[in-house]
Amino acid sequence: MLRATRAHIRKDFTVEFRSRFAVSVAAAFAAITTLSVSLAAGGAPLAPLVHAILYWIIVFFSAMSGLAHIFTREEEEGTSLLLRLVAPPEAVFTAKLVFNCAMLFALAVIITPLYLFFLNVGLPGPGFLALAASGTFAIAASSTVLAAIVARAGGKAALFTVISFPVLLPVLWICISTTSTILLGADADVAGSALFLLAFSGALVAVSYMLFEHIWSEE
Repeated sequence: MLRATRAHIRKDFTVEFRSRFAVSVAAAFAAITTLSVSLAAGGAPLAPLVHAILYWIIVFFSAMSGLAHIFTREEEEGTSLLLRLVAPPEAVFTAKLVFNCAMLFALAVIITPLYLFFLNVGLPGPGFLALAASGTFAIAASSTVLAAIVARAGGKAALFTVISFPVLLPVLWICISTTSTILLGADADVAGSALFLLAFSGALVAVSYMLFEHIWSEE
């Protein structure tokens, strides 16, 4: 199981970075959206709550533009049948989960400094970085199984966004409210928010492992 998981993680990273389609599209979306928001604001000061909403909306839609590709690529290229025959479903899901988390962390590393620079936001401090890391992980971990459902149903990115938003609404709510408090300079319960996000994503990942074999193997 461990050997199969490592092999599939290596395969996913090799194949994806050979074409760099999903990563390039998501990174371009994140950069262009951040720049567009900055131009629309026109240098006007924005309230901390507005900054928090804009930041997490950019992170969310950047994730939606790239996370589903790791499964839809298998369906489009006809390799999903081979994976179902030779690989344990748990190894496939773990590899896709690791890739999605790594990709969204990379996007967050791009989005955060761009947003702080173009929107003229002061450096929030280490609490914000911890919240951003846990929120990013929650989005990637919670939506990976939804990407598999969309791919098996023959859906595209629009459907992925529609079904992911209700599931991720608690994550976005906590991230936005805590980020707003941090930007206001008030005492924010970052530890409590991060613990909630990790517990939420952990529960959904556990459910995903139980359901993934049925989602992946059933025709």
